[in-house]
Amino acid sequence: MLDFERCWRALLSRDTRFDGLFYSAVVTTGIYCRPSCPGCPKRKMSRFYRSAAAAQDVGYRACKRCNPDASPGSPEWNLRADVVGRAMRLIADGVCDREGVAGLATQLGYTTRHVHRLLSAEVGVGPQALARAQRA
Repeated sequence: MLDFERCWRALLSRDTRFDGLFYSAVVTTGIYCRPSCPGCPKRKMSRFYRSAAAAQDVGYRACKRCNPDASPGSPEWNLRADVVGRAMRLIADGVCDREGVAGLATQLGYTTRHVHRLLSAEVGVGPQALARAQRA
């Protein structure tokens, strides 16, 4: 059995060191996450499980934001860095110059807003600024 209080404190810390040690699930949404996921459930709606399989067995589905069922080291584990890497390669190939940010987002399979958010968080600037720097 997992100690609810210890798991709750670990969940509030959003520390990646707890990833894989337990998984949190939200009763109202039916989703389970890694402890480092930025989603913030209410205390009374939270449940904790030792493995992703245990959460799935009870009927929860994996969070699409943190991919808790991905294994460490796989491309799905750090999806944001993977998308940013692909975006950087496409920008270097001139996709933003030819098709604009909307074309870049379409090729990545995300919205323009989300691509801008990912690049800003990972690199510090948006796709337009990266394209300008590439041209210069």
